[in-house]
Formats: sequence, C-alpha cells, structure tokens
Amino acid sequence: MDIEFHYYMTYLIAAKAGFGAKDALTIATACYYVDDNDMILQIDQGMDSAYRNYISQTKNILKPRGKLFRIYPLFHFIPGDPLSPTAWRKDGKMHWLNTTPDSENGNRILNSALATENLYRIGVASHAYADTWAHQNFVGYFDAFNALKGPLSLALPNIGHAGAGRNPDRPALVWQDKRLLHEQVDNKTRFLEAAEHLLRKLGRHVDRTVTDPVMNEKVRELRQDLDWAIGEQDPNNCWKEERLARYRELSETAAYGDRKLPIYDGEKWFVDAIDEKVRGLRNRSEFPLVRLDPLEDGYFWKDRQNFKQSPWYCFQEAVKTHQQDAWDILDQSNMQGLELPEL
Repeated sequence: MDIEFHYYMTYLIAAKAGFGAKDALTIATACYYVDDNDMILQIDQGMDSAYRNYISQTKNILKPRGKLFRIYPLFHFIPGDPLSPTAWRKDGKMHWLNTTPDSENGNRILNSALATENLYRIGVASHAYADTWAHQNFVGYFDAFNALKGPLSLALPNIGHAGAGRNPDRPALVWQDKRLLHEQVDNKTRFLEAAEHLLRKLGRHVDRTVTDPVMNEKVRELRQDLDWAIGEQDPNNCWKEERLARYRELSETAAYGDRKLPIYDGEKWFVDAIDEKVRGLRNRSEFPLVRLDPLEDGYFWKDRQNFKQSPWYCFQEAVKTHQQDAWDILDQSNMQGLELPEL
C-alpha cells in the first residue's frame, strides 16, 4: 500500500474508530512514515545525548541492504498462513513466509501495539497489518516464490513484490497475478477489506463495550465512503490527486474528525526535532552522486533537554519496539527453526 491507504485512509479509519483528530493524525503519520524512514542517522554523535535510529524501509526495494532484510517480514510482509485459500497457486507451491491477509501473526502484532496505548506503535503496527492484504502472496525475502511471469518481472529480482512493480499498492487498480488459481486481483476489494478489519480492531480498542450492531454500522458507512473516495478503476493512476481530495473532504465531516486532514508532510517530525548540518552534498537527498561524497552531514537535537518528547524520537522508539515484538512473535511461529541464507 502507498500513501493513500497508510496516511489518508488510515486517518479516516482511526477517526471513525473514535480517536480524536489529533491522535488519528499521529497514528496516520506514523503509519506512512514507516515507508519514509529509510536512513540510519547518528544524532549528537559523541555526546551524552547521542542517538541512533533503526530504519523501517530501504530506499529502493530493488537494491536492499542484505543485513537489513529483517525489515520486510517485520514491517511489510508479515508471514501468515501458507495454507490459506487466498494463497492457492497454480503450481501448488506454499511458502512458510508467505503473507496472507488478517493472519494470526498480523493480529498478534497489532494487538501487542494496541496494548501499549502508544499512538506511534499503533501507527507502525497498523502499517504492517494493513499490508497483509496488499502484499498477500509475496514473501519478504529474496525467493523464486515471488516471481511473476512476463518479460518485466523476469528482469527484476524476486524480492517482495518487486516483480509486480507498484501494482499491489494502488487502490483503484485491477491487475493479474498469474501465479494464483484466481488470477484477477481487485485492489479496491482488498483495500476495503483491510479498512474494515483495521476499523474493527481500532474501534474495539477505543470502546470495548461497542455492540456488534453499532460496529457493523460503522463498517458499512466506512466501506461506503471509501468506495466513493477510491472511485472507478484507474489503470494508470491518473486520478490520484482527485482521490486525495475526496479523502480530505471526508475528513471534514463529523464522522471523521470534523477537521480537514493536512497534506502529508514527511519532513515535519524530522525538521522539528533535528538540526541538519550539510557538508558537501546533502546526505538526505535522492541525488545519485551523494554516495560518492566522502563528507558526512551532521545531525543535532534542537532541544537536548526535551528531545525524548519529540514525535520523531517517539516514532523511532516505536520502530525499535515494534521490531523486537514482531520478531519475538514470528520467532515462535513461522520463523521458528528457519535457516535463511545470508544475502
């Protein structure tokens, strides 16, 4: 899933579940920031206030860092039930790390985050849980199990859904996964199912006394509203901006927080917390020649006395805790006893 679900729809889901607008915004920002958090930084290096973050995504899934493959099954491709009917393939193959929707592992990871009451943890875990729908039938590792048929997929490494490109992440796309018994994939159907399940999880967390009829009505309204906001099929993703406008329009209604959702700002948490001293080429840049620059930029807390209260720090701590909790859960289930080759 991309920003449409992980930020815009997640905000609407959290608000519909009963979180206030401010808390829903924190959850949604943390949910999508999982994908933006792709650079290891040393803050206040050599000082008592020194801090080093973990990443939750690589800059390019086609060129991942071998030792950091841990991030895929923990944050984006939670291993599920290899026997699930959603995973039935023409070749009959199964994989112990295959991602399946609403898996027991996905539920346990989200439940663990909800139990902490930490909004950043809830956002991070919501990302991983929702991705069990979009990333189903792919494993978060380099494996031929991920390979699709066709000249484009043959030219790409079998990492996650690299061979399918962005197809699994676009909410208004219908595409073909020729590995499956049922080839046609309707992302809108998958995304609406993910939204429903996430609403039920968050809604029952906010109000443990909510009755089934009340929750079912919330689900019906959410699905109806998101069905309208996603709209018709969009094979080339041409109408993304129109969809974003409709998500924001919904956010202004009483059912979704009664406050217009801000456009996502992936720099705000970082800029609010950290001073960046550029030396040579800016390290936090997409410019290809950055890798050849021998000079390392410096990063320093703007408020050394209170940096632990900053959203950026809170998010980074949530990433670390999520990683440990998710690993502990998977190490007792799908990953138990597995010996994966080093890449």
